Amino acid sequence: MTPKPKIINHAFPIAKANPWLAEFLLADQHNPMKPFPFLPILLTGVLLSSCSQTPPGSDAEDERNPFFRQATKDIADLNYPAAIKQFEKALAVNPNVAKAYLQIGLLYGDKLGDPISAIYFYQKYLEARPNAAEREEVVASIEKAKIDFALSLTNTGIQNAAEIARISKENVDLKQQVTQLQGALAAKEAQVSQVAGAAAPPKATPAVVPATPPAAEKASRAETNMPSVPAATPPPAPAEAAVPPAGAKQHTISKGDTLWKLVKQYYPASLDFNEDIAKIKAANPGLDDRNLKIGTVIVIP
Repeated sequence: MTPKPKIINHAFPIAKANPWLAEFLLADQHNPMKPFPFLPILLTGVLLSSCSQTPPGSDAEDERNPFFRQATKDIADLNYPAAIKQFEKALAVNPNVAKAYLQIGLLYGDKLGDPISAIYFYQKYLEARPNAAEREEVVASIEKAKIDFALSLTNTGIQNAAEIARISKENVDLKQQVTQLQGALAAKEAQVSQVAGAAAPPKATPAVVPATPPAAEKASRAETNMPSVPAATPPPAPAEAAVPPAGAKQHTISKGDTLWKLVKQYYPASLDFNEDIAKIKAANPGLDDRNLKIGTVIVIP
């Protein structure tokens, strides 16, 4: 007796990929002796459909990384240091998540005022993806970061020009203040002279009078005592400088200082740099963190 040929269930491994194909294969297996010339073609189509997924090294693959998604949420919450840590975790798990380099560079350059770190991560991104669609924008960001770094240095042409312009403006302002003070002082002197002239007695021709005893001379002086010219009111004493709260420190702004650097210097164990930056701003009303003037003394709470 001839044994029956073994029926191989071709439908099971591809049932999930294409239910119609699975049903077609099951129907065909009722006739095991019938050749199935279309099987290689169908299997090739299944393989091609499985290969049509997102190619590795693409932005879509990067954004599916769980650490990458968490970093995006941290950026929306303005928690930039936490976002950088999440991007670094994404790179540690999968070095091909190259877009994380770009995001870290943007955070350092645009949010944290650290152009050197920004340049490093921009270059890492271009090394990983030299043909990236945003290559020109990244190169422009590198040039901007270089200029920002040059501005933070002393004795550079750009820095000296800006400093000379600032000093010139301050010089003009000081000259105007001196002119105003001189005018106010002249007006005050004229007012004092007018009051003194009105209070002075008229001049009389001296006459020879007989000598009087000392007692009579004192009484005569008391009777003819003239009112004295009122003394000029002294200028008010300058207000005392605000006393920093207990436990607070003072810091004098120098070249290259940013609030981010001050937080790292005075709060090395900080868990939330944004909160510490907000505390420094609150302790120094009117402080412009984008334009810290050199020599300004601020309070570090």
